[in-house]
Amino acid sequence: MNETKTGTFSRSLPVFVGVAIAIAGFLFLDFLSNRPSRISGASGISAFEILEPVEAAAVIGINLCMAAAGLFLKPPARQKILLLLSCLSLFLYVFLAGRGAERVVADLPMARVFPSTSAWLGILGSAVVFSTESSTLPDRFFKSALSGLLLCALAALVFSGQLDGLSVMREYANRSGRFWQEGASHIFLSASAVGAAIIIGVPLGFAAFSRNRLEKGVFAITNSLQTIPSLALFGLLISPLAWLSRTYPFLASLGVKGIGSTPALIALCIYALLPVVRNTYTAFKIIDPAVIDAGKGMGMNRLQLFFTVELPVALPVILGGIRIAGVQTVGNTVVAALIGAGGFGQFIFQGLGEAAPDLILLGAISTVLLALAADGLLGALTEIARPGSRRRQEVARP
Repeated sequence: MNETKTGTFSRSLPVFVGVAIAIAGFLFLDFLSNRPSRISGASGISAFEILEPVEAAAVIGINLCMAAAGLFLKPPARQKILLLLSCLSLFLYVFLAGRGAERVVADLPMARVFPSTSAWLGILGSAVVFSTESSTLPDRFFKSALSGLLLCALAALVFSGQLDGLSVMREYANRSGRFWQEGASHIFLSASAVGAAIIIGVPLGFAAFSRNRLEKGVFAITNSLQTIPSLALFGLLISPLAWLSRTYPFLASLGVKGIGSTPALIALCIYALLPVVRNTYTAFKIIDPAVIDAGKGMGMNRLQLFFTVELPVALPVILGGIRIAGVQTVGNTVVAALIGAGGFGQFIFQGLGEAAPDLILLGAISTVLLALAADGLLGALTEIARPGSRRRQEVARP
């Protein structure tokens, strides 16, 4: 009995931590920050100052329901209820932040209102619960459907104007044209860098697997390149690329310059290489020799063996490395704005220069959402590739 109680508590610990963070923040910290103008100092607004009693009760009630579900329910109902409640909690925090901002702006039209510590802790607590429970629930359809529903609900809040009172949405309204332009630049740079890393990294990883003499050299180079700070790498690339564009005019006509997208693309590709090379090497290294022997026993030649047996088995692990590289590259692309490559980093660094947290949030939230979208897309591709393990079992059967 004691072991059962201990196991239940240990499984529920992340839920209790998330709920405790959310409730403590809601009760004792500011829910919104308000600046009378863009250059004024901020003042905090607690949840009980700006929300209706029923709204505050709903937030506390959902968090308490999550704690109760974590303590008393058993899998798989426990995970499903907690996932549902955490999505509802996250949506409620965003919705109430928008409602609270509208009430402030109604009295102070020039005010800049953005979520403060309490709102962010509530969102963090909900995310902790969602992440913990989704990792233990085998029902992928339920998780995907719920995640899609949450994204649709949040998108509905944005496009219906429910969040227009928040200063980050005001910044978006003032810069909507430039926002989509920088977003396209961010996606182009990230996708191009990851694509180049795949073209270079997959053959390199396979070569390291096939030839033991190359293994140490390949990983020594890729590991060393990964340790160079991003700003330092951008700086190291500026001078040689500027020299090349001056010495060979045709390169300048192709867009090769000391600043801009060219050094950013090269640096981002270098940073994306290690996870692609490492996972490709590991993917082929862990293939069971019995699977290859079974393919040889069926009369397959080397090429047939690679494309029919080895590659399908290795593909999910390779895609896992590409997934890591993709998410990492989306984040690294922010820094590329410092050398004129564009992207959401433009808003972040402009906001830092102007002491405008709402502008920083516009760039930061957009980057996070893009990284989550990349992670979801590449994760879905990885799951689609997993049936390759079934093909391995079929080949291995006598």
